Amino acid sequence: MPNNQSIISKVKLAVVLLFVYVVLFEFVLPVNKILPKPDLLFESLIAVWKDYNLLQSAAATTTIIYLSLALAYFIFVKAAPLLMKFFAAYNESAESLKIFRYFPAFFFAILFSFWFGDSFLAEFLFAVIVSFLMFSFSLYRYSGGINESYKLTAKNLGVAGNSLYSKVLFKSIQPKIFDDMRRTHYYIWVLIMIYEFISNAEGFGGVYRQALNYNDFSALFSIAVIISLLILLGDLVYKIIREKIYFWQ
Repeated sequence: MPNNQSIISKVKLAVVLLFVYVVLFEFVLPVNKILPKPDLLFESLIAVWKDYNLLQSAAATTTIIYLSLALAYFIFVKAAPLLMKFFAAYNESAESLKIFRYFPAFFFAILFSFWFGDSFLAEFLFAVIVSFLMFSFSLYRYSGGINESYKLTAKNLGVAGNSLYSKVLFKSIQPKIFDDMRRTHYYIWVLIMIYEFISNAEGFGGVYRQALNYNDFSALFSIAVIISLLILLGDLVYKIIREKIYFWQ
């Protein structure tokens, strides 16, 4: 019941904001550089698919993002026990790696773009590496707070070595790490579009660069709406997977 109320509240808010947008930018401020007129935005939502070959660009970006997330998570799950052993044995060394958090994320996108240009494979590799690192940072953060009773119980049952890490300790924090994937999902979207924008590669980032070069004000917002819907769809799929795997009832 509370979930239904929350959905209804969000729908009401969306309707109110849409009404305000239509009234304000269609009649009160028809000429501005804040938001395009609603009728122009609607026309642009249809036109951008042809004018910017958006279907192919959408396929390129979404393929890279979701395949890289899936592959990175698969590799991470396999490597997690070894990473946890490393964190436990070399905690100070692992702590020193936090310095990379202070580097702006787009700097690494610029580096990859400088090294490899608009290579599709390089873009995919970049997304896999970033996703894997974000999962690893989550692992490091949560591995320090594992309940000691899990370790004691496992040892009393004769579970030790790699099995202790893979079957007990990692499993105890895996749902929390999976929760962080929602943030990683959005983060990868942003970074991949930055990469495509810098490299002028095929994808939403490259389309944004074209729209900016053409001063296509309506297209900038139309593409943003389409991207938002795709991210929302990805988020809904994530929630379904999360409920089915980790929080089923």
